[in-house]
Amino acid sequence: MTKSGTGLDIHWLGGNCPVQGEGTLDGREFYFRARGSHWTFAVGGDVIASPDWVHEEPYGTGPFDAGWMSEDDARACIAKATGLYRSATSGKSRPADAS
Repeated sequence: MTKSGTGLDIHWLGGNCPVQGEGTLDGREFYFRARGSHWTFAVGGDVIASPDWVHEEPYGTGPFDAGWMSEDDARACIAKATGLYRSATSGKSRPADAS
């Protein structure tokens, strides 16, 4: 378990195709997933099927780059999403039910 002391606890991070991570952010469960050409960070609720908040971004230049990102890149994506989540207190980066 990784504990940063900032409210972000990464319980597990690793794998390839997809790269996945789980933990808590400010006491709420999060799920990170990178596969294909994008990564996603979801917080709260059912973090896989129906998260309360979700952010998604493209990654790399090839169709499978995200699935092979390094753990350092994954941590950087999680850190970026953490900042976005915290700044979006009254809104969502992307509604969880949007396509």
